Amino acid sequence: MTQHAQVESTLHSLHQALINADKWSTEKIGAEALSSQQPFCLDTMNFSEWLQFVFIPKIQALIHAQEALPCFLKDQGLAPMAREFYSGSEADRRILAVICQIDELLQNP
Repeated sequence: MTQHAQVESTLHSLHQALINADKWSTEKIGAEALSSQQPFCLDTMNFSEWLQFVFIPKIQALIHAQEALPCFLKDQGLAPMAREFYSGSEADRRILAVICQIDELLQNP
């Protein structure tokens, strides 16, 4: 399986984990929130919203265009931020596990 296919499959798992944890919004987010200049848009949305409205769509667009995916340095992906945001419930641990998979897939090949 190609890296693109693996990442796409893992993004689907993340989407499902966010839904199962009741952290997937059915509401659209405003353009103002998306125009944030802060890392992870922390001043305008929470981490789950950032995953839903920024990260997942951006990576999916790269996959569909067959463009290069971002490369994360070892131990410097999404997981450190996710550990700060998710409290440790079973559903949160599932989200964190999927995020760790994404980090591994996006590390320098």
